[in-house]
Amino acid sequence: MFKKLYTYRFELFCITQVMILFGSLIIPSALFENIIAPILFQLNLLAGIILIYKRKDLFWFFLVLLLASGFIFAYAALNEELPKLVNYIRVGIYFAFYFVVTYEIIKQVWSSQQVNKTVIYGLISGFISLGLIGFFLFLSIELAHPDSFQGGLLISQNIHPEVITEQLMYFSFITLMTIGYGDILPLTPLAQKATILIGLIGQFYLVIITAVVVGKFINQSKK
Repeated sequence: MFKKLYTYRFELFCITQVMILFGSLIIPSALFENIIAPILFQLNLLAGIILIYKRKDLFWFFLVLLLASGFIFAYAALNEELPKLVNYIRVGIYFAFYFVVTYEIIKQVWSSQQVNKTVIYGLISGFISLGLIGFFLFLSIELAHPDSFQGGLLISQNIHPEVITEQLMYFSFITLMTIGYGDILPLTPLAQKATILIGLIGQFYLVIITAVVVGKFINQSKK
């Protein structure tokens, strides 16, 4: 099955990422953050396994991450509040997954001989994955040092806990795209350095990876 789906690896990965990003637009936030989003992250992990299907070492690593994430999801379904350690483990699982899978996506896109629809999906998926890396980095900082980020709707996180994930996701992608509206601010030195890092990564991706793909496409068109 994985062998047949491998051809559509980037498409499947990109679709699940888009659902994670924009699912809350059509599903109530509390329901989405507590139930739907964890399921979508599980599907994204599964799509990641398909993406690295030919890498047997990474295949088993991702499979372990998928099983561990599924166990935590089941644990969360049975308990109203997760212990802080479990939250750290969950964030660590996703951070490790997106760090490794982003490297693999960039590697596959970089080494592609022809630029086609699949490569474009890979290029998009890589950029979204960088935003998700930023999100889990910011979330881990906020878990370790509460109130590292302030502004926006974060003021209401005590009443609506799901707000923190939505706002940090938003802040990560706004930083990655170097838009910087200034509605959410990193207040601690660690949060500020992480923000600089994500902004730089976004620029490097656009200037280097995207430029290489565009250059290949231009040369391909000339031939």
